[in-house]
Amino acid sequence: MNTPGYRLWLSIGGLAAAGSVVVLVLIWTFSAALSLGSATCHNAPLRQTQLPQLVGVGVALAGFLLGRVTARPKVDRRSEIRSWAPAEDNRNRAAAALATQAALVAALLFFGVLMAFETVTLASHVWPITYYLRCASEAAPYRTLVAAFAFCFLAGRWLWLPSTAEEGGGESA
Repeated sequence: MNTPGYRLWLSIGGLAAAGSVVVLVLIWTFSAALSLGSATCHNAPLRQTQLPQLVGVGVALAGFLLGRVTARPKVDRRSEIRSWAPAEDNRNRAAAALATQAALVAALLFFGVLMAFETVTLASHVWPITYYLRCASEAAPYRTLVAAFAFCFLAGRWLWLPSTAEEGGGESA
């Protein structure tokens, strides 16, 4: 049986580190929100903060690309990936495929609802989601960059699967 070795542990370590950063940032955010002495933002938050916006875009893009590079071990054939997993019957594989497609549809629906919320709040002069991100960048720019990197790293790992040369090159494995 062919095992992935150190790449698997590197992948798990990167995933655990990024997940831990996101959880720590969420805990920090909730504790700061409950604290009376937490930093406040301008109404509306500043567009220019300590760090230029292009730095934030660059950090997010770097996290996304690093997530893509570390997404999965490189493989030659799908059968190589299947050899790592325990044997399953076709019914279990069909259920897993259906659950994956349902999760993707749910995620896209959620993003659509967020975009609609952003549009409605902008039209009614209520703080949209982007203002909360600007406020975070204004109040704690370095923590916001670390959180953006970790989130984009996780998104980069999730959105790309390896392709195999034998099975069509451009298709996802």
